[in-house]
Amino acid sequence: MKSKQLKSSNHLNFLFEEFSQRINKNNLFCFQSYQYGHIKLQRIHNYCEKHGFILNHSTINTIQKSFANMITSAFDYGVGENKLNNKTTDIKLQLTHVNALPSRSEQGNFIIIELGNLIEDVRYNLVSLLGKQIPCYDILHSQGYNLAEHIRKSNGTILLDQLAIGLNDFLQQISLNEKLPQSLQLGLLLHFPIKQNELNHAEILSWSNRFNCPDLLNQDFIKLFYQSIKQYILYYEINLTACIQESVAALISVAFEYPNTLISLIFNHTFQLSFVEDIEILRSKNFFQQIKLRALYQTILSFNFQFIHSNKSMKSHALFQTLLTSIDIYVMNKLNVNYFDIFTCDSCLIEIIRLLINELCLHEQLLPYTLWLKSKLNQYGSICLKFVSYILQGKYSKLKLYLNKLGLKKIKKINLIYMEYICHIVIRRSTRILSCLIACLSDRYNEENLTIAIDSYLYRLCPIYQIYIHHDIEYLRKPWITMFHFVNATNKSYLGPAAVMGLQKTQKAMINQDDNISHLHVHKKRRQHTESTKLSYS
Repeated sequence: MKSKQLKSSNHLNFLFEEFSQRINKNNLFCFQSYQYGHIKLQRIHNYCEKHGFILNHSTINTIQKSFANMITSAFDYGVGENKLNNKTTDIKLQLTHVNALPSRSEQGNFIIIELGNLIEDVRYNLVSLLGKQIPCYDILHSQGYNLAEHIRKSNGTILLDQLAIGLNDFLQQISLNEKLPQSLQLGLLLHFPIKQNELNHAEILSWSNRFNCPDLLNQDFIKLFYQSIKQYILYYEINLTACIQESVAALISVAFEYPNTLISLIFNHTFQLSFVEDIEILRSKNFFQQIKLRALYQTILSFNFQFIHSNKSMKSHALFQTLLTSIDIYVMNKLNVNYFDIFTCDSCLIEIIRLLINELCLHEQLLPYTLWLKSKLNQYGSICLKFVSYILQGKYSKLKLYLNKLGLKKIKKINLIYMEYICHIVIRRSTRILSCLIACLSDRYNEENLTIAIDSYLYRLCPIYQIYIHHDIEYLRKPWITMFHFVNATNKSYLGPAAVMGLQKTQKAMINQDDNISHLHVHKKRRQHTESTKLSYS
């Protein structure tokens, strides 16, 4: 363990030394400027360390132990809405009602509606699963667009009716090119936190920034949407059979190509995590007594982090209060996010970077005072995702447009190096906390190789983000795990609902077959018992 700590410590020191050398190159012919630049970098580093943005080994060990206890407690007392005990848990485990991973034998054509993606509000897909062929799926038709604000932020009926009208238009476009069957299976992929009692039931718990239909919260979204479908779609019979959330879609879609995918993490605007668990573990807790799942051996669970942002969760509250900086607390209150969101999600990290830059401008003269005062750095949202992406990659030449918008046209290269170092510190803290959670979950599997579906815009756009996660996992992993394989779930999520609907057919067949075998087994046992009795008496 000491060697791992030394390796991690050397990596942190290496980051500071690397930036120190870059400052040296920037001031190659002026020793005084180099000395001043090095002192300022050291002061920035010390400020970040003093205010909690740089985590030491002891803190990392505490985080990992706390996460392990949270997960154990969730399995003991927090699966679903367990009313058999009065104990509260920091995080809840939710059934996703997806009880198998794809085997690539699934077949059929499925309509998938994706709602709430950050890139576009709604996308309609016609996905064809081709079984064991190569390739094993095809997108026959796809159409996406953004909705007007009066639709996104209005009465829920307006949104649902518009989705149904859009679906009708989509079906009409397809029918011009190819013949569709009269009966169609429809699946939903929702990019919002949801609660489910079954696969074709979903209650949206909260909306993203672009959507706000308060009357739809905690309502049966599927049932209400189906009413709109019946009103606007007359020539097709639509069977709305599955609704899944973003992290489950990511896990299933990646597992479609990488069978050993057991964990998925999505942290774009909210932190979502799903993972594969053995059915027997939940059966042992009497959770599946009323559900016929004898033929199935795996299920997918997701974490519910909705109640982990206040002193209602005392243990986690104590842990995170030691990690939170004053900037973190301000962003939490402003964006109304939970503890995991603040340390991982793109929107939170970008805002933390902006505020930390401002703090350092004020206390450590990161920028000349007049330049900073006239800039737009004090405005919320003034720093965007691409700005952080380019600066983390050291692509300063691509920052001109964004610097002009910020009013930093006359900024010097040395100041950009300081900003880049700040971005590295914030991202580094995020990956270390994230890696603790991944390591705790991976300990549950007796697997040498694990595939993890992962997606966020910063992770996707910044190679250093990926490098840090790999490095941190190497430091925290158990000895028997030889490889973590991270697969980006970008532009594959639509496969999730299609594969789930394909799996439903297989599951029903398995359960029916299992029931028949069970009845046959009982019948044979009775028959054998009778025959053996006869023989014993003869």
